[in-house]
Amino acid sequence: MNNPQTPEGVADSKVFWNDLTERLGNAVPLENYGTLTDSRAVVALRDDIEQAHVFRLLRLTPATCVLDLGGGAGRFALRIAPKVARVTLVDVSEALLDVARSHARAAGISNITFINSSIQEFRFEGFYDVILILGVTAYLTDEQLSAIAESCARVLRPGGQLILKEPVTTDGVAREQFGKDPRIPYYARFRPRETYARVFGRWLSLDYQRPTVAHFIPWFLGGTESAAQATQNAFAQWLLKTARPILTRIDPWMLAMERRVRASPRFSALLAPVPVLQDLYLFTKPTPSECTESSDASLLELSVVVIAYNEELCIVRVVGELESCLAAAAISYEIVLVDDGSSDNTLSMMRRIARRSERIRVVPLVPNRGIGAALRAGFDAAKGNYISWIPADGQIPPEVVIELFQRRAEASMLTTVYHTRQDPWFRKLISNSLNSMIKLRTGRTAKSGGNYLFSRRAWKVYAPAPDDSMMISTAFRHNLLRHGESIIEVEIDCRARLAGSSKVLNFRTIWRTLDALLRKSDGWSRR
Repeated sequence: MNNPQTPEGVADSKVFWNDLTERLGNAVPLENYGTLTDSRAVVALRDDIEQAHVFRLLRLTPATCVLDLGGGAGRFALRIAPKVARVTLVDVSEALLDVARSHARAAGISNITFINSSIQEFRFEGFYDVILILGVTAYLTDEQLSAIAESCARVLRPGGQLILKEPVTTDGVAREQFGKDPRIPYYARFRPRETYARVFGRWLSLDYQRPTVAHFIPWFLGGTESAAQATQNAFAQWLLKTARPILTRIDPWMLAMERRVRASPRFSALLAPVPVLQDLYLFTKPTPSECTESSDASLLELSVVVIAYNEELCIVRVVGELESCLAAAAISYEIVLVDDGSSDNTLSMMRRIARRSERIRVVPLVPNRGIGAALRAGFDAAKGNYISWIPADGQIPPEVVIELFQRRAEASMLTTVYHTRQDPWFRKLISNSLNSMIKLRTGRTAKSGGNYLFSRRAWKVYAPAPDDSMMISTAFRHNLLRHGESIIEVEIDCRARLAGSSKVLNFRTIWRTLDALLRKSDGWSRR
């Protein structure tokens, strides 16, 4: 297929989909047609699961106006229309739109407007509460993708939802796909899964990102394609058809289980790799109150809080490394430096660093108040849509922050556990003893040994009651889990501190933690 941005590319798209529609005719239900595999049973199951996934995310009312870009033969428009005020269905193929019109007439649906246009040529006018872009932007250039994202953000009402579904790569490498039949032009590009979050995130808030369906496939099936081939016999087809309602219902649980297994170095090898999968994204347009909450909030993607107590030997290098990584990742950021009542030159060095960059702010605490107070002060001061933190000793590499941010939509919180860390025996003894007491007292294991990332919204809603001990992190996670929010763990490697000595496991810190733990009831109250 020619470049999709050119008139020739648009013409090729029309030729491809019109030809495909005419060739298939009534052989398959075109309103549910997909090109994942030739197995109709697999396509039908995928459609059921994907549609259930999308409808779990949508907020539809009788007053909702929906724009379905590249909606084809009405796969979603026909189901949504009876629930809303109006649906505008846009597609490049006249033949597919004719199928959608026919089904709409048969069902007595009259509130769908059909527009024959490519999304590149579509005139974005009016306002919508929901915009659907499902399997379309893979045919666009990067420049066209950015223009479509900006146009969608312009016509989406404040508080409105944009749902995007696209094939993406999981290894950060873009791939191209060409049609098998040289007589029929077909070309698509599979972008890294972080791309869409970044492009649409310039104007909209990313609230959710997951694979559309679970890929919980044992290695002996050889991956998705081999699994699809295994369904070609009559018994497998019957089994899939019979099990569709059950598989659709349990897919959210399967998807959550798969994510946990794939995140584990020990068990991930049991699953077949999925180099290309379909990701589902949910973006929301900020409301006026959210936009005016902070003059920088709509533009600032990430706040990184750096906490320090007597770290004059490390602070300059740690901040420098962090700045370089954030700039290379093209993330709009700020760095919040929290000095926890240092008795050396840490605070003066922080202020010197901040004078050279508007992206860096300093929060001084006097006197020394402990880890919990330092984290709380930094989190409260942060203005970014997402917040993470690192200690100023350099043990957590800045690349960890980048990884957590790129995976930010996978859960309400991404927390880290150390894969390797060389601690002396007495530190391990104290840590294990504290963790055992936490589990005994709260019923939950405090696995997080490192930093974590979360949305500023989550902090505002679920921040624990004031606490200057190390229990603040455990309490925050406890509040999230108790209210049904999701948390996933990411294993990281810990490097040696850059200089100086640890200030964490001293008598005062241990006493503060024990005192906070003993004062807790079964749960933590929000502030």
